Amino acid sequence: MKQKAILRKLEASPIHAEAFKALAHVTRLRVFFFLVRAGREAPAGEIQKAVEVSGPTLSHHLELLRRAGLVQSRKHERYVFYSVRRDTTTALVRVLTACC
Repeated sequence: MKQKAILRKLEASPIHAEAFKALAHVTRLRVFFFLVRAGREAPAGEIQKAVEVSGPTLSHHLELLRRAGLVQSRKHERYVFYSVRRDTTTALVRVLTACC
């Protein structure tokens, strides 16, 4: 009964679509998974080394993930640190699990 109530309230939103669209690329998935596993902020250089892509390519993918609300960034001096936005990620997981 509780599951049916949740499903009645479940609605797709443009925010969900943007997040799923951002994750629909292998490089962005690799970046996202790296940050999830790291469980902390990581500098762009560390992410680049882990996913083995060029700097400009990584910047492009991180920007798309950021615009989709999946990651956040913070500048400190000349470094940029990235981390997963847990609120958005949790909301996406809830949407997917409510459907199953």
